[in-house]
Amino acid sequence: MSNKTRWLAIGGAAVVGVALLSAQQTGALWTQSQTLDAGTIHSGTLDLSVGGSGISTYPFTALAGANMMPGGYAQAPVKVFNSGNVLMKYKLLSGIQSNSAVPLDLTLSTVVNEAACPATGNPTAPTQLYSGALVGSTFAERSVQPGAAEVLCLRATVGAAAQPGQSTTATFTFSAQSR
Repeated sequence: MSNKTRWLAIGGAAVVGVALLSAQQTGALWTQSQTLDAGTIHSGTLDLSVGGSGISTYPFTALAGANMMPGGYAQAPVKVFNSGNVLMKYKLLSGIQSNSAVPLDLTLSTVVNEAACPATGNPTAPTQLYSGALVGSTFAERSVQPGAAEVLCLRATVGAAAQPGQSTTATFTFSAQSR
């Protein structure tokens, strides 16, 4: 055998050896494992109600107003009940209007009871959750214990750009979950 052939054979064996070692090292990366602590799963009933215990659809007519001018407002309380038996986390996802010709501003606060949100005047000791355009309104997640309620005070104020002879309705979408 010539020297050239021997060097080619030795070089080829070296390349095959490096390839085998490389494959073994790569294979080791795929054999990892990790132990996790066992989790806890809680079950229960989650039930968001508004207006009264057990009510899931609530026509909120108390926020209606007639013949309102720009700057005029309607204000009313609404109770959010946790009718279930687990801690409820809820939030306002959005507010929408049926007619943009009557722009409304929304001020949304929590109050201690329904009497603290009178039809006229300022709410008593409010904790403001949102202030701005009704369209796109939202607030951060709130907690309500099982069987308990939270009172929201909503004030819708007619914007300066409202067109005369128009009307609108507002729709609020809430979400609720337990953790």
